[in-house]
Amino acid sequence: MAANVSICIVDDSVDYCSLLAFIAKRYLPDYSISFYANGRIFLDTLASMPELPRLIILDRHMPTLNGYQTLLALKQQPAYRTIPIVMMSTEASPEEVSLYYQAGGNSFLVKPMDIDALAEMMRSVCTYWLEINRNPVTVN
Repeated sequence: MAANVSICIVDDSVDYCSLLAFIAKRYLPDYSISFYANGRIFLDTLASMPELPRLIILDRHMPTLNGYQTLLALKQQPAYRTIPIVMMSTEASPEEVSLYYQAGGNSFLVKPMDIDALAEMMRSVCTYWLEINRNPVTVN
């Protein structure tokens, strides 16, 4: 895997993002990970990024634009449609999960509460979406 593959994590929990940053530094050093506190901030920043992210991880519950609303906005833009989008949440009803997939989401995962389980899940997600699954991401 080439260094500096870009991953964007959109989650409003400062503590959770700090934990993910620790995991990324220790277990995922080949990836460049950026954090955004909500969907609006992310979408506003995405338009000016020199390169599109190769993977987007969204939290379901966020202020301003939640994960589902952010997903809908992303899928409306042809340039962003091929970027894999993984939704992560501590809980969701089967109906919410179904709506997410119908909107074009690629994966819906339950956030583990254990750091080791979270690290393993992040490694698995990155391995699958960035190394095994050869998804062509459009470049700006």
